[in-house]
Amino acid sequence: MSSAREDTSGQPTVRSVERALDLLELLERSDRPMRLVDLGRGTGLSSATLLRLLGVLQRRDLVTAVAGEYRLGVATLGMAHGYISTDPLSNRARPHLQQLADTTKLTTSLYVRSGDERILAVRVDGAEPFRYQLPLGRRLTLHLGAGKPILANLPAAETARILDALGETQRADGRTVSVEGLDADLATVRRNGFHVSVAERDTAVASLSVPVFAPTGEVIASLSASGPIESTDPERLPDWAPELRRAAAAVGR
Repeated sequence: MSSAREDTSGQPTVRSVERALDLLELLERSDRPMRLVDLGRGTGLSSATLLRLLGVLQRRDLVTAVAGEYRLGVATLGMAHGYISTDPLSNRARPHLQQLADTTKLTTSLYVRSGDERILAVRVDGAEPFRYQLPLGRRLTLHLGAGKPILANLPAAETARILDALGETQRADGRTVSVEGLDADLATVRRNGFHVSVAERDTAVASLSVPVFAPTGEVIASLSASGPIESTDPERLPDWAPELRRAAAAVGR
């Protein structure tokens, strides 16, 4: 009897936690501060509920507000540091990425899968740093660039679900890609074991990427080597595939 009462009384608390996390994720995904009306539209919560949750998050420095506009607070940076310091996958990857960057002279990166997206977890700059540096923690899609080795190696039903939700997509260079075209690209990635991307996600970038598998065989991340498109020959990028595969295998272990 008592355990049933505990479960029932805990439901509102769990719901509040879910709502607070939805709010933090909405702010994380936004490139600008958000007003209360934007937060309400994005979460579907009432102003009263939002203000109550925001008050708690502000007291913890997870959210800050200026002139009625809300953004993530400084405490979220501490959380990010905690992840970077303690995550075994990132820590294993860092020396391998450094060695790859030294060998290839390209910028090397580790993208970790998060749901239907990937997040840049580790980056080591190459000999020619990019004009725009993609920030650590940035969420990116799975259907472009270094996301494809992840998407290509998910269970077939999961890949199909993501492709159906995407529909027709567009690359950074303006090319339109159908679901059938993307599915064919993924088949090529599976066959080759790597993906060469030229101006897919960013018109200024050419890259080579490979999947990272856990010991269970599940794809958990991708590892890439990329350079400025004007000085990186896409025809030569596959030459580095064995090096990237070896690094990916070591990271996955």
